[in-house]
Amino acid sequence: MTLTISEQATANAGVDATICEGSTYTMIATATNAASITWSSNGTGTFADATIEDAVYTPSAADRLNGSVTLTMTVTSASPCINAIDQMVLSINPQATVNAGTDATICETGTYTLSGATQSNATSLAWTTSGDGSFSSTTVLNPIYTPGANDLIAGTVTLTLTAQSAAPCVEASDDMVLTISEQSTANAGVDATICEGSTYTMIATATNAASITWSSNGTGTFADATIEDAVYTPSAADRLNGSVTLTMTVASASPCINAIDQMVLSINPQATVSAGADATICETGTYTLSGATQTNATSLAWNTSGDGSFSSTTVLNPIYTPGANDLIAGTVTLTLTAQSAAPCVEASDAMTLTISEQATANAGVDATICEGSTYTMIATATNVASITWSSNGTGFADATIEPMQPIHQAQLISIMAQSP
Repeated sequence: MTLTISEQATANAGVDATICEGSTYTMIATATNAASITWSSNGTGTFADATIEDAVYTPSAADRLNGSVTLTMTVTSASPCINAIDQMVLSINPQATVNAGTDATICETGTYTLSGATQSNATSLAWTTSGDGSFSSTTVLNPIYTPGANDLIAGTVTLTLTAQSAAPCVEASDDMVLTISEQSTANAGVDATICEGSTYTMIATATNAASITWSSNGTGTFADATIEDAVYTPSAADRLNGSVTLTMTVASASPCINAIDQMVLSINPQATVSAGADATICETGTYTLSGATQTNATSLAWNTSGDGSFSSTTVLNPIYTPGANDLIAGTVTLTLTAQSAAPCVEASDAMTLTISEQATANAGVDATICEGSTYTMIATATNVASITWSSNGTGFADATIEPMQPIHQAQLISIMAQSP
């Protein structure tokens, strides 16, 4: 008889392996004395050709969710040998995913919390920056980023989140752009003082301004309230109050806040003076400057064009006593000067004091004539505006001249000289 000896089939499904989700796996298997080969799975994936050694397996979604699947290789032997069976476990690791969050904008004075970042299946995380800022932690999902000096200069920085996956999956990364707006600054200038009736040009500076707006707590007006060096015209109410606060508001690019600064504009009143109306006095007298007036003067000063003297040069209504040269000249100019609070200028006004000469009268010595005679007066008068003779009798040929010829004897004669 003939004894036929069939060869026993062998099966080696290969060592356990791991792939990344979304990948397929090509079996690294061997079979000997195979009448046929059949691959099967305890999952729901599929083989491209389940009858060859190096079959290609595509995991299903359920396989990926479970994280592994057992693949079985069955090798059929020629009868009466039994089938050979071997298995391997295919692990399916998930691919890490990351999202660094949407692009954002911050102010240069602030920091940014990366609260919009998300990840899945990451074995580790790492944040990096294209600039020179710093993270509160580079390995957590939602750190705080503080821009560096170069970030502020550049105005933008790219922040990258990288996630490591379980092997053999590859790393995943995503970027977001952080825009850094410049914070505006406002300097309204130092406090200042002007004189009433003047305008004031602001000496102000602004940086990183989206817009500029000037405002006042008074009722004056700005020629253009949108420029640094705006010109302010105080109102009557501002002048009455004596000061006004001017506010400079500089808008920043969002999300930076507005910058605000203030300055106080003081408004000093202009002094005014009146020395009074022109006047005339007799050379024997003095003159009280009672008609002089002033407003808003910080100090007063009287001066004369002559050589007379004031009872006080710093009071409003002093007494003026003419000097010898004043009497000779016959007139003198008296000037009142008032100082104003700076920056207002001084104010002055003058009046003319005319000095009349005092008349003198000398009717002569007593005399005696015979009846029927006339008498020619031996009289003198100085500084005469007019002369009038009178008698207690009923005689006088021209009563307006110095020599007069009265008719009556033993009459009392008198002379009256009128002064200017």
